[in-house]
Amino acid sequence: MELSFKREKICSVEVNLDVPSIEVHSHNLPSYIPGYNGFFMTVEYCDGLVVYATENGIGICNPLLRQIRWIKSKVNYRYNGVGYDNSRPENHYKIFESCPYSDTTVKASITEFVSDAWISKPYEFAYDWDFMSSYSVSLNGALYWVAFHMASDDQFIQSFDFSTEKFEPYCLLPNKKCDPSNARSLAVFRGDRFSYLEQNYETRNIEIWVTKKEIKIENGKAVEWMNLMKVSVPKWSSLREKACIYIAKGDKFHEIIINDLVEYPTRHNRTYVPSLVPVPTFTMSNRSKTQQVESRFTPPRGIQASDGGNEWDDGIFHNVKKINVGVNDFDTVFVKFHYSKYNRIEAGAGHGNATTHNPDDEIMIAGGDYIEAVEGTYTESHITSITFRMRKGDMMPQYGRLNGTPFSLRGERGSKAIGFYGRSSGVHLTALGVHFSPPPLYYSFPNHSPVFNY
Repeated sequence: MELSFKREKICSVEVNLDVPSIEVHSHNLPSYIPGYNGFFMTVEYCDGLVVYATENGIGICNPLLRQIRWIKSKVNYRYNGVGYDNSRPENHYKIFESCPYSDTTVKASITEFVSDAWISKPYEFAYDWDFMSSYSVSLNGALYWVAFHMASDDQFIQSFDFSTEKFEPYCLLPNKKCDPSNARSLAVFRGDRFSYLEQNYETRNIEIWVTKKEIKIENGKAVEWMNLMKVSVPKWSSLREKACIYIAKGDKFHEIIINDLVEYPTRHNRTYVPSLVPVPTFTMSNRSKTQQVESRFTPPRGIQASDGGNEWDDGIFHNVKKINVGVNDFDTVFVKFHYSKYNRIEAGAGHGNATTHNPDDEIMIAGGDYIEAVEGTYTESHITSITFRMRKGDMMPQYGRLNGTPFSLRGERGSKAIGFYGRSSGVHLTALGVHFSPPPLYYSFPNHSPVFNY
């Protein structure tokens, strides 16, 4: 999917390669975007998240899940990209911003957002190079830019590794000498390699290269490029001032004109692969920045009996395949969920009092079925009963006794449970929440007020 950000609108362009066709959906830009003056300064993509930066704010967004989070930009700093420390087991996303300080030094800020208290740390780096473009490519957590050496004008790929917090020259580009007049674009190719496009300013001819092997932050010296194609553009070409997508497959070539994108000549285009990666520290809030953020344990997504115990979150998957439930003489006191993701079964951790778990108390979910609602009861101290309602109309057994206030957790029509979170002590479950998928065939950008972090 291609996202095009232009004046006042966001256009999503879905391309079907099997039967060459496109679908274009236009969305008005939210009026609340901080510092928005008719255009976006920068638009980036990182592992399912879209990042767009204005003069005053940086937004982290998952369009598919309709989640967005904002932080205030640093004064005089420019946004350079978002990535994560790939040496850690979990992806703790970080924003990188920089500001030239002298001819040989750049000041930088790295903002980590793993909690509501986003933390920024200042840095200084010596440098004898500069970016050809502020647009970065994020791959496996690291950031990459097209850059050039100030002394020699040689162009290369510069990298920033969040695990070491260091800049390092990564590899040379196929066209070694830098011509600032040429158009150029670095992108991810087939998920784990690079592609590089350069268009000559005078001849308008285009060349595209791709790397032969997988890109890893530590193997820059071994990178080899191969020329994928050359496109000769005649002077009478109609390529100018047109918004088109070209699909070349086998011996067939298709040109598809996108009229919705022709209106304005200045656009920011980014490829977006829809994913279920949640926006870090996002909470379902529809309040202004002066109001408190709504709890995750708020119906219809979550329920809180008390604030005791330790909070947990299994994460987001494709579906739930099996559930283990433990009960004592009265209440539900233990749950463990098994999920499917990329044709693999992944077992979540057990939550609650594991000594009550009976191996026979397993709920198997048949292929093609899924959980559409979680129901039960709770008191002022803990959850007392729980059951699961399936898409095909079946109601699973009730675990625990009906005691206290009833609750029902469900998503929108057609949504399915794709993950669970909650809070538990060594004795009881004190809170429970459900990650629900978006409804089928529904794609929308967020339409609620932003949450600001300063």
